[in-house]
Amino acid sequence: MGLEEIINQILSSRSDIKREEIMQIIENKKRGARNFLTDETAARITASELGVQVVKKPLRFIIQIQDLVSGLNDATVTGQVVSVYPPKIFKRRDWTEGKLANIIISDKSGTLRVVLWDKKVELVESGKIQQEQIIRISHGYVRQGLDGKPELHLGDKGNIKILTDATKKLAEITGTGGPITVKGTVATTPDIREITTSKKEKIAVASFQLRDTTGKLMVSVWRNIVEDVKNLKIGTKIKMRNVYAKKGYEKRIELSSRYSTVIEVLAESEK
Repeated sequence: MGLEEIINQILSSRSDIKREEIMQIIENKKRGARNFLTDETAARITASELGVQVVKKPLRFIIQIQDLVSGLNDATVTGQVVSVYPPKIFKRRDWTEGKLANIIISDKSGTLRVVLWDKKVELVESGKIQQEQIIRISHGYVRQGLDGKPELHLGDKGNIKILTDATKKLAEITGTGGPITVKGTVATTPDIREITTSKKEKIAVASFQLRDTTGKLMVSVWRNIVEDVKNLKIGTKIKMRNVYAKKGYEKRIELSSRYSTVIEVLAESEK
């Protein structure tokens, strides 16, 4: 059994731990043993300490998209997000209100429409699910769609885990559009001001520079999201989901917030 298989078993059993954290623990084990441990041995020790039993041939509960057939009631698939569609509100037969949202995922065997119902729609509304992410969808049920192809539906018992985030380096953002996820360090103190729109509405906007190892970009944050950045200090590391690239001053690319933008502080400034 190789290192990758052991790590996958840990990830399957411990959804609270990220891959990067597991790799760090394994490296620490090897350094502590002065590199006398192989990768596999260090990974097995790590699994044991995390309460995960490593088995030689784990049950294969993840199947390819092409293998899905209508009628499956506990299916798990892994794929890359191709498209994310806006949520819709509908009326049930009892006149109560429900929500649904569609996403399209793909793997090497094909593409699949995934239908999220009610509470699961929040994953789209909050911007947690984005294009290019690799996600694992568990405990879904398969139904035949209007086009005759299988669809995977996800209700209260279902779960989505983001395996790899679609984070872009700043230098990779060369055109307009989005949504985009970026990580970086605040390079300038946010400049907060009030502007008047064409509709005579006064709104707040905050501007600051974000940098990473590849370069720098200006960021403009609008309306209520200004509250999330107004106290950021130079040197603070942040993650921004659902931002959009546009052409700003002198047609330079800059990032701008939308209503669905989420800003997360990863590490406070040490200054």
